[in-house]
Amino acid sequence: MYVGVSKQLSALETNSTIMVKELTDNYTRVREQLFFYKAFTAQLNDWGGKLYYFSSDQLTWSSSRAFCVSKGADLVTITSQSEQMFLYSELKDHYWIGLNDLDTEGDWVWVNSQTLNDTGVQ
Repeated sequence: MYVGVSKQLSALETNSTIMVKELTDNYTRVREQLFFYKAFTAQLNDWGGKLYYFSSDQLTWSSSRAFCVSKGADLVTITSQSEQMFLYSELKDHYWIGLNDLDTEGDWVWVNSQTLNDTGVQ
């Protein structure tokens, strides 16, 4: 009898662990979607057609850019102080942006080929 109860408890623990993982995954998806829609609403008002997607995937800059490009997009190019402040105020984690110095160390260029100075963002 003890063995039977022990197996039932073990099965319950396994099911609980699976349920917690599923709930956590669902929470993460819903949180990302809500954040996406909040950002979408803001961009409609201020930044002329930009749409933001914030992923919880932990990728390198290059992998993040490749993901965006595969979806017909790119990493964000910040074009105003107000856009920069919006992104800064909304982000609670670290995300890649479309700024790099891959060609020349210290020469910062956006993925759309504008220099950092061209956009007026600091």
